[in-house]
Amino acid sequence: MTAPSPAAPRAEHVATAVVFFVNGFGFASWVSRIPAVRDSLQLSESQLGMALLAMGVGALLAFQLTGRGLGYLSARGLTLAVGFLYCYALPQPVMVGSLPILALTLFLMGAANGSMDVAMNALAVEVEARQQKSIMSRLHGMWSAGGLCGASIGGLMAQRDVPASAHLIGAAACMATALLVARRWLPDLPAKPPESSPRFAWPEPAMLGLGGIVCCAFLIEGAMADWSAVYLKDTLGTTAGKAALGYAAFSFAMMGLRLAGDQIVARWRAASLLRVGNAAAAVMLAVAIATQHAATTMVAFVLVGLGVAVVAPLVFGAAARRSRHSAGQGIAAMATLGYGGFLMGPPVIGWLAHLISLRGALLLLAVLAAGIALLSHHLDEPSPSAA
Repeated sequence: MTAPSPAAPRAEHVATAVVFFVNGFGFASWVSRIPAVRDSLQLSESQLGMALLAMGVGALLAFQLTGRGLGYLSARGLTLAVGFLYCYALPQPVMVGSLPILALTLFLMGAANGSMDVAMNALAVEVEARQQKSIMSRLHGMWSAGGLCGASIGGLMAQRDVPASAHLIGAAACMATALLVARRWLPDLPAKPPESSPRFAWPEPAMLGLGGIVCCAFLIEGAMADWSAVYLKDTLGTTAGKAALGYAAFSFAMMGLRLAGDQIVARWRAASLLRVGNAAAAVMLAVAIATQHAATTMVAFVLVGLGVAVVAPLVFGAAARRSRHSAGQGIAAMATLGYGGFLMGPPVIGWLAHLISLRGALLLLAVLAAGIALLSHHLDEPSPSAA
């Protein structure tokens, strides 16, 4: 194999960052139009929660298939294939006329999104290994940058009463164009089937603490994505445009810390970073829910974003290093629990909102942030004698 040119590592990094940006942009674009879909179909909170559950189920099932498929297909090829499928699926949920069809389209979109997420993280591991330096946090920062951009544009579209279908068709076209441009520079390494590959990716006993951290964090992310705009609009009485900015604030905080995460973790213990950030997020979110003040709630959303920002890159990296099977299986196991949390978050909040209130249901997020703070010591590397 010929050595890559000096410009190749930089080009690979940028192209992979574009893929992460595209995925985050698409997801946030959909999230920004959830209130419009809910209003057009006149769904209750529990009905919306059930529809969103279908998206989580699709992602979780697709993850298992994608994790095994990466042993036979290149990460580049699979990332691009499911990426274009995601672009096609993105506008479909806003063009349906009934709850069952909405659930079906969300299942398909969730499958495409989840498959792309797993494939692009595997691609990122390859790029990181080729460059022999930590770039995972920055790549996840680009996902958050895409989320910020998608949520901001979505808020503007909602504010100006642009139909959700036109908005998401335009977003999907931009995403597909970006993937077409980036594909030229994405590394295409041959697949390497693992010697030992469990049929179902599940964390090893020594990594259950890491699994608890990532499950809580993804549950928070899923709930914030699907319910932050609904909470601001329905409970606090903001406009649709301002409501969409709630997820934008959350995404902005995640983006900022993730982009700087590789440098910060080099100076701070990872466990300390998670402990302090999530303890502050838990307290501020509880205060915001108690006071029901829109500005305080925005600040709380920022702190929650900071608290969970580096969970995925830190936990995925630790799992890749500690797995007895392979780095890919370690990441797959954490992603399984992460998607499990992401799957549970939206419907659990919906069911709790139906039983008590959306305001009360969101207190669960403060409890989960406190849980991450308590579990953060599991990020400390085990001593060689304990290995």
